[in-house]
Amino acid sequence: MSFFLGQILEKMGSIDKDIRFMATHDLANELEKDTFKMDPTYENKIVTKLLALTADSANNVQENVVKCLGLLIKRVKDSQATEIIDTLSKNILEESNKEELVEISGIGLKTIITNLPSEGSSISTLVIKNLVPKLLIGIDSEKLKDKNEIKMSCLDILNDLLQKYGSFMIGDLENIQKVVLPKLNATRPAIRKRAILCLANIAFPSPDNLFNSLLDYIIKSIEEAKKPDHISTLIQAIGAICKSSGYRLGKYLPKVMPHVLNYCDNNKFEQNDELRENCLLCFEAIIEKCQKDVTPYIGEIITLCTKYIKFDPNYSDDGEGEEDGDEEEEEMETSGDNDEEQEEEEEEEDLSDDDDISWKIRRSSCKTLCAIISTRPELLVELYQKVAPVLYNRFKEREENVRLDIFTTFVLLLKQLNKKLANPQAKEVLKQQVPKLVQSISKSLIDKSIRTRVGAIALLKELVMIIPGSLTGQVSQIVNGINLSLSEKNTNSNLKIEALVLLKLLLINEPAQSFQSHITSLSTHIVKCINDSYYRIASEALRVCQEFVIVFNKIRSSTDCKPIISNLFAANFVQLKAQDIDQEVKEAAISSIGTIITLFGNEIQSELQPCLSILLERLDNELTRVVTVKVLSRIINSSINIDLSSILPSAIKLLSTFLRKNNRVLKQSSLIALNDIVKVCPNLLPSSLLTGILTEMATLINESDLQITHLAFVFIQNLLKNYSEKHQAATLVNEKCIPPTLALLKSSLLQGVALESLLSLFATIVQLDEPGMKYEQLLTLLFNTAADIKQPVTRQSFHSISQCIAVITVNTTPALRKQTIHNLICNLSSVNEPLVLLSLSCLGEIGRRIDIHENENLQESVYKTFEANNEEIKQVAALCLGDIAVCSLQSYLPFILEQIKNQPKKQYLLLHTLRETIVKLSHTDEGIKTIHPFLQSILPLLFDNCVNEEEGTRNIVAECLGKLSMIEPNEIIPKLVEKIKSPSPLERSTIVTSIKFSIMENKEVVDQYLAPNISQFLSLLHDGDLIVRRSALLSLNYIAHNKPNLIRNDLSVYLPILYNNAKIKPELIREVDLGPFKHKVDDGIEIRKTAFECMYTLLDTSIDKIDVAPFIVSLCDGLKDTQYDIKLLCHLMIIRLANSNGAALLENITLLLEPLRVILMTKVNETAVKQQIERNEECIRSALRAVASISRIPNSDSIVKFEEFVKNTIRTTPLAAQFNSILSEDTMSNQDSMDTSN
Repeated sequence: MSFFLGQILEKMGSIDKDIRFMATHDLANELEKDTFKMDPTYENKIVTKLLALTADSANNVQENVVKCLGLLIKRVKDSQATEIIDTLSKNILEESNKEELVEISGIGLKTIITNLPSEGSSISTLVIKNLVPKLLIGIDSEKLKDKNEIKMSCLDILNDLLQKYGSFMIGDLENIQKVVLPKLNATRPAIRKRAILCLANIAFPSPDNLFNSLLDYIIKSIEEAKKPDHISTLIQAIGAICKSSGYRLGKYLPKVMPHVLNYCDNNKFEQNDELRENCLLCFEAIIEKCQKDVTPYIGEIITLCTKYIKFDPNYSDDGEGEEDGDEEEEEMETSGDNDEEQEEEEEEEDLSDDDDISWKIRRSSCKTLCAIISTRPELLVELYQKVAPVLYNRFKEREENVRLDIFTTFVLLLKQLNKKLANPQAKEVLKQQVPKLVQSISKSLIDKSIRTRVGAIALLKELVMIIPGSLTGQVSQIVNGINLSLSEKNTNSNLKIEALVLLKLLLINEPAQSFQSHITSLSTHIVKCINDSYYRIASEALRVCQEFVIVFNKIRSSTDCKPIISNLFAANFVQLKAQDIDQEVKEAAISSIGTIITLFGNEIQSELQPCLSILLERLDNELTRVVTVKVLSRIINSSINIDLSSILPSAIKLLSTFLRKNNRVLKQSSLIALNDIVKVCPNLLPSSLLTGILTEMATLINESDLQITHLAFVFIQNLLKNYSEKHQAATLVNEKCIPPTLALLKSSLLQGVALESLLSLFATIVQLDEPGMKYEQLLTLLFNTAADIKQPVTRQSFHSISQCIAVITVNTTPALRKQTIHNLICNLSSVNEPLVLLSLSCLGEIGRRIDIHENENLQESVYKTFEANNEEIKQVAALCLGDIAVCSLQSYLPFILEQIKNQPKKQYLLLHTLRETIVKLSHTDEGIKTIHPFLQSILPLLFDNCVNEEEGTRNIVAECLGKLSMIEPNEIIPKLVEKIKSPSPLERSTIVTSIKFSIMENKEVVDQYLAPNISQFLSLLHDGDLIVRRSALLSLNYIAHNKPNLIRNDLSVYLPILYNNAKIKPELIREVDLGPFKHKVDDGIEIRKTAFECMYTLLDTSIDKIDVAPFIVSLCDGLKDTQYDIKLLCHLMIIRLANSNGAALLENITLLLEPLRVILMTKVNETAVKQQIERNEECIRSALRAVASISRIPNSDSIVKFEEFVKNTIRTTPLAAQFNSILSEDTMSNQDSMDTSN
């Protein structure tokens, strides 16, 4: 290395500039290597020589020198680093006549700052210490008064330093601020601009007192300022400070906003466009960063934006008349075009567009409106009423960039309607505006500018998706514009693609009749685009063709369809048979031609067979088989009965092989296609392939993929129903498919559509009564399967088997059914508990399907099992009796009600029975009619049990009351409301719990009868009894999760109650004397936990109605709680709040920092057990996730106290590694998914 440095040093002194260039270039390359080590003997010489070369006459040498100095600063001793800084600073300050040297020295210092480590280090501290005083001299020195270039260079360097090390320069910030502030009055705009950037970077890390003095100075300056340039600079400074320091500016808005609002619309400065632009940009920053504090001024800002988005003094038409009605607009369209052009020409004679910067004001208005639209979802209706008309009337904007900004703003407004909590009224307002909106944008669709057309199409695409079916009357206007974009020669390919996508969306979402007059023109353009050489245009055109054919099919009666279909088919066929085309085009061609064959196959009979042969080839191709399978299904199901006999046997053989592929989509599609074949054309299924198909089908029957299993069961059922050789099919099904089915029945995972299709299959098998699968044989198999289930068994173990037994019993002959029921009844007296459980389950499943009350000893035998020693048998017996009563209500319900009254020991089980009956009957209209006459007998009994001491019993009663209240709301809901005032706290608790079970029933009934009374039920949130209050909180949480609209408008009432219940109440903490020691019991834990769970739910369903500031205060209480569960819940709330309303969280973040710090620093006692240690570690991990979610919020790094908290509490502690690991996780893994609604 010494030899190398010696050579470099020698070459750097060469008189040949090329040698000097190569020497500095080689040195820079070496310095970039991590292995480079500086030889101490050459260090001083190298530094001195490089500094001398800053004045080199060759620019490329200077560039290399700058690069070397930037890399060298981290590798040399402090004395050499100081020399580098001093020399470069001296070049700037003392060699002011040498402009080139000043410039290269400035670049050198900026390069050094860039190469310094981002974290604070000794070298960065040294650079700051030496450089800052010199920069301040350069900015403020009297000697350099006229040297503006030096001042700008120093400000640039200082800005870089502040941007990177602002938080490490706290001690220097006050001096810097004193020096930089006066530069806001500089005569040169470039100096003012750089001063503003410096002040913004000072504001970010500055302590409160310094920040306050900065804002006080600026506000005072604005009050005293007279010159528009000075006012503009100050307002620009406020905007920049707001962007860097965020919510900190919020408390100054009452002083700042009146001035900004005034100067934005001040007649005195009417000609100063730059001032107005800066005011609008300042509004944008304030709206984004101070969302809460800017609220009182939003109305005025919207008014100014809607005014100045039309501000165009160089254009004679100020657009003011556009909002008055359609007359002026029509007049302008029909007779005013020529006058308009003439006026424009005359205007341009006096005013040059080159001097016109009014477009900047219009663009700034757009940006400010975008900020409002993004951050104020609660104003959505008002924005559509006031802002939307102004925007679409400005679609005629003459400046293209501004016009595109207006399109973007309107698209952003449209996208707000897709948000979860968007007000539906806004969509209704938009629907009323559609005619004018489309009329305004239709001109842009035929504009000469490609960018304008693409922007207009993007807007219309969003509109079609937001309000599908609402553009019926405007389809012609839009289609005319699409036709133009598709027909023009040399049209931009992106424009064509966008136009095709818009056309596809219109075809999908608008009524077919709307396209009646455009069928011929559209088909011509579609054919042309299908034949386009660019694959993206061709593939999109094929997708459009598919939707076009579907629409054409709906209106074909009024048009001669053969010419159009022939042309479309021919174009599709060319792409279908082509081998050397893009995969995207291949798939689109297969799908499109499949739709043509499905709907219009009878019109193209002569071309059909060649096409089907190619489809068979595509089916055998690994790349195209998935889409071809789906197309084959569509063709099979065609209403015009396409003859597929030429390809179907081969296709079926291929489909059966696809069943063993790993590709799930292919497997699923193949199953659906085989199902379609056995339903539509079972005779084309070769018997020789049946064994292979059912062998493959058997492998699909398992618990690993129940959707595939469901499709397999459906295929087997359709095969047995429709196949001509039923005996052969039944034999193979019995041999191949029944064994895996019986194995699946042992799984507790079998449920949903797979179970339903299996039950349907068993019903079909029993009805066929084929040898080997007769009723008695199936019954024996099912009972044997149940016997094979491992002990101990529960009712869930027999859930599927009992339903299968019930289905085959219901579908067999009456004699066999009676015998089976008799045997099941006899089994109830067995000592074999699993057999008793199975028999009870079977009787219940049979009883809820058909009336079996006439069977001897049924009621007595089932009721006797209520006395069993096994609790599981008791529970199943209660459910069994309830299920039997479903179809035998007249016989069983009086008995159940009588026993509830007279058998207090069995009352809990009998109430379960009653609940089961009510729940099953309330699901169907027929069931509701059946139970209605018995309501008068049931209700008194339920009300009597509202005061039962057992909470479980009261919950059952509450569920029954909730279900019944929706059957007869007129009668029952008033009774429930009356019971709210009951003197019994247990009864009040039961009544308020009952509404949990009401709200999930018929929506219309809930809205009509329950909604008006919700506030009365929830008045029990104020109840003095803890049990009642917790029940009310649970009901509020349930409503918040499932029917938030019932309470959203009253959250201002309920949230303070939640916050109050979330606090630790000393009066609820009691001391229990346990002899040797005393123990404190907190009776308020469950109340607090329920309150926080409800707050968590509301964050998901009603965040737009929550004032975040008091919410965070309550969160702080939760973080200080003694219970780990509550702390964890609060961490989840912070994460959810960070994801959904991060800006509001940042405004109040300082309140959370101390509670979070305490949690992160908590250490368990040395005597703590393993469980306590693990819980504390889990709580710390959870808190770190919360902090990580905050750090992901945009601009969270602008919150100085939060950054200090992260640095001091996490980054410099053993928690750093764990925190970095959490940060590196995918953001989605940090999304909370907890459901606390139960």
